[in-house]
Amino acid sequence: MSKNTVKAGLTPKPRTKRTRREVENAAFDAFVRRILLAYGRRVAAGDVEALRSLALLSAEVDAVTRLAVAGLRKRPYFYSWSEIADRLGVSKQAVQMRYGDRTDRGALDRRLVETGLGVTVATLVQVFADHHPGSPATSVCPGCGYRYPDGVSDCPTNATVRPLLRRRRHEDDDAVARLSPVQFADLHATKPRIPRATAVRQAAFTALIPDRPAALFDLTGKDSTP
Repeated sequence: MSKNTVKAGLTPKPRTKRTRREVENAAFDAFVRRILLAYGRRVAAGDVEALRSLALLSAEVDAVTRLAVAGLRKRPYFYSWSEIADRLGVSKQAVQMRYGDRTDRGALDRRLVETGLGVTVATLVQVFADHHPGSPATSVCPGCGYRYPDGVSDCPTNATVRPLLRRRRHEDDDAVARLSPVQFADLHATKPRIPRATAVRQAAFTALIPDRPAALFDLTGKDSTP
């Protein structure tokens, strides 16, 4: 066998695949926040035409969050709704309604349907807080993903809970005290007329409890309690 005369220094080496550099999510989060802040400053500098595009980013964030939750729910992670709700700081029911099956969005919160006449003030407070649009109001309900029509800032769940909670708020002062100042002020504010579709959902919920006094769900949103 002849001696190998190939000079190693002149032989090209096979190219090795470059290791992909992973960006830590904390650093990526900070980067995104800087970009959004810079975008807001550019709009504030006189670009009124870009204001609409900036506002629409909230819908994009909601969409990608929904995508992230769907990924966390699947193989190989299989995170539970309770684990996801814990990270988002909301209840399990609220996160299921917002990020679960599309048919659940805009439906009445399961806590209302399951407890019916036995619903407590503490539950009403938690449901109201989970579905509150915030200030400034978001374009979709943070609790169920319901997209608000123009001039409406209540999803069907909060349109149902609001008048009932206003009437019963004095039954549990400690529970009501857990509302944020914005939520507390909004609870007592005069709300616009409820859309017909929402009124139909409220009537359907009332029908689930045959013996329930109709006065508990005053669709005008007026509070008879002095």
